[in-house]
Amino acid sequence: MTTETTTSPLHSERPRPESEPSPRVRASTSEREETVARLHHALGEGRLDLAETETRIAAAYAAQYRDELPPLLADLPAGAGFRSTAPTWQEIWVSGVWRARSAVTGAVGEQPTPGECRTAALLVVTALIWMTICAVLAAAAVG
Repeated sequence: MTTETTTSPLHSERPRPESEPSPRVRASTSEREETVARLHHALGEGRLDLAETETRIAAAYAAQYRDELPPLLADLPAGAGFRSTAPTWQEIWVSGVWRARSAVTGAVGEQPTPGECRTAALLVVTALIWMTICAVLAAAAVG
């Protein structure tokens, strides 16, 4: 009885020596997401139609290497003015403090100062500690 051994294409290749650099660099998920965000931005500006945007987005998600991503953006303006529309956590905090200050004092004006943001953070932490103490005392009283 003869036994044939088959080798997969991955195992038939010789391993590259460590000193030989890889000719292509694999794309990361964040690089793909950044490309998709720029494509969505171009769609919002009216530079791409929906069908072409969908095609390019599919190609971006299918890209395995970094050099496959720039051609998807080559005919679009450079991303100098591009910024993700998602606010940072600091912007969310400042907005929350500003809205709370406006609701409590009725003052509408400039955004809060860093000192006001620190005071708001201290008040939030104090309120959370107070609620935790009340919850523990209530649980102890019941059980």
